[in-house]
Amino acid sequence: MFLHGIPGSALTWEAVAARMQDQYRVIVPDLRGFGQSEPPVGDYYMEGQARAIVDLLDTLGVEECTLATHDFGGPVGLTMMRLFSDFTARELVLSDTNLFTDTYVPPPLRVAKIPLLNTVFFQLMVGNRFGLRMLYNGAVKEKETASWSKFQRHLTPSGMAMTRRIFQRSLADLEANYGEIERMLTDIQSRTLVLWGDDDLFFSTGVGERTRAAIPDAELIVFDETGHFVPEERPAEVTAAIRGFLRS
Repeated sequence: MFLHGIPGSALTWEAVAARMQDQYRVIVPDLRGFGQSEPPVGDYYMEGQARAIVDLLDTLGVEECTLATHDFGGPVGLTMMRLFSDFTARELVLSDTNLFTDTYVPPPLRVAKIPLLNTVFFQLMVGNRFGLRMLYNGAVKEKETASWSKFQRHLTPSGMAMTRRIFQRSLADLEANYGEIERMLTDIQSRTLVLWGDDDLFFSTGVGERTRAAIPDAELIVFDETGHFVPEERPAEVTAAIRGFLRS
């Protein structure tokens, strides 16, 4: 199962999943409110998204799987593991995601803590196509593979609205939002592979190294000349890394 981040949709993992389906059953959902899914009613954050994915797996009769995640998909996947004991992630893949309460937040983004102003700021930054085009320009390094024409397929009206809400909520209180996730890292028993872009605009390779160190026996692969959107920028290399990890 592949879980995307923000901004994103199931299409984040499209090229990787297509390369994997010759040997594996692949499940590539949209998180609620993204891609072709309906906007969530009620909880749209980690626990609500995790509950929706577990409901999907129950419907499909899947009790365990390899769980590959990117960005916000990482906290969603770990929330599934934390809250739903009937679900088992045999292996776990974490790509360019934050799982810590004290990750560095640049000063302009700290406005997330200021009521009213935070909504206006994040609407301008990630709640519209112009702002997200600027984000794309800075966050994507391999633009030939991850072109703007492909990337903007994520940008449905609901997807942009959800991206703004999740960005804003995540940065408003990292301790409240990520505390339980950070505390569970040392107890993860799933074999874990960490994938990172060496030029990630949001999370430096130091965060990737810290993630590897926090999870017992985790492995880390850093991709050269790669930005934040590793599955879209390096699909062939990501596929090879996951295949090798599963075979090892």
